[in-house]
Amino acid sequence: MAKRTSREPIIIETREISTSWWGKAWCDHIDYYADFDNRLPRGRTYVRKGAVIDLKIEEGVINALVKGSRPTPYKVNISIKPLTKKEISAFEDKCKNNFETIEDFLQGKFPDAFKEYFTSDTLNLFPKLNEMRFNCSCPDWATLCKHVAAVLYGIGRKLDDDPMLLLRLRGIDTNSFSEKIVNREAEKLALSSKVRLPKGRTMSIKEASSLFGVDFYEDK
Repeated sequence: MAKRTSREPIIIETREISTSWWGKAWCDHIDYYADFDNRLPRGRTYVRKGAVIDLKIEEGVINALVKGSRPTPYKVNISIKPLTKKEISAFEDKCKNNFETIEDFLQGKFPDAFKEYFTSDTLNLFPKLNEMRFNCSCPDWATLCKHVAAVLYGIGRKLDDDPMLLLRLRGIDTNSFSEKIVNREAEKLALSSKVRLPKGRTMSIKEASSLFGVDFYEDK
């Protein structure tokens, strides 16, 4: 028997779909898809009314259930092209040079200069339209129907709670990425305190949490 997983509904409790910088930036990005302006407003209405009853984000894939006019909810699948290894490497290098503190990063807070990098044309974590593929079980002939639009806006709400989902969505191993940032900070701390780490020694998330006195991000 297949294992059942609990649903993750999108619940909007404020006037805005998203309240964080991440969520708002994502929703603003979706608003740029002007070719679908007749369905985007309906998607916003759907997500606000609680029609997205399940939304799960994995590496490069979003799977969701959306209530529509039929008794059975529609199945929505969105696939997003992952970043290349070269792009991921460039992203990691950029992070090492721009994060103000390790605590800010792990809490999803970024410097203003770094935010601009996420909306640039050179390397943008927000996917372009041609980097996404949409599929919905509804009878609408449109590539981006109102159910897909509702899910896209629902992603913005999910990013309010966990901006690291955006990294996972674009194919970045969040555990490995966190450890790289943590080890960089540990090396800096060791140098400043004249304490040398053994060659080749890396710190686990748990060790770093104890050292820095903060709770680090770790996939469950």
